[in-house]
Amino acid sequence: MKTYTIRKKLRTSARCQLCYFCDGSLTTGIAWDLSESGWRSAGERPIHAGTESTVYMTILEGDQPHNILIDAAVVRWSDGPVAGWEILRMDEANRSRLTHFVEKLRSASPVEDILTGSRS
Repeated sequence: MKTYTIRKKLRTSARCQLCYFCDGSLTTGIAWDLSESGWRSAGERPIHAGTESTVYMTILEGDQPHNILIDAAVVRWSDGPVAGWEILRMDEANRSRLTHFVEKLRSASPVEDILTGSRS
């Protein structure tokens, strides 16, 4: 039986490349849903709930790729290679860049507006 928790922040649809360590190997994946506190991703191989790793995320701002270093993130749930991650620790500059990126995604998403009641 799966256990569920309430997310701290609403996730927004995104597509960002990830690199992280899993079982001693560098693994890549794609983050599909993103918030200031975590993401849902699909990786190259299965990952287990409870796994902690440093994560490198690449975001696109216009045509410019930017790397964000997440010092520590933990897998809160997994279903094979698909997993929900929570950010545990990152420096202020990287957090600011991530927050700015997520806010830009939200402002461009009409679904987000409906869910949050931002537009009337």
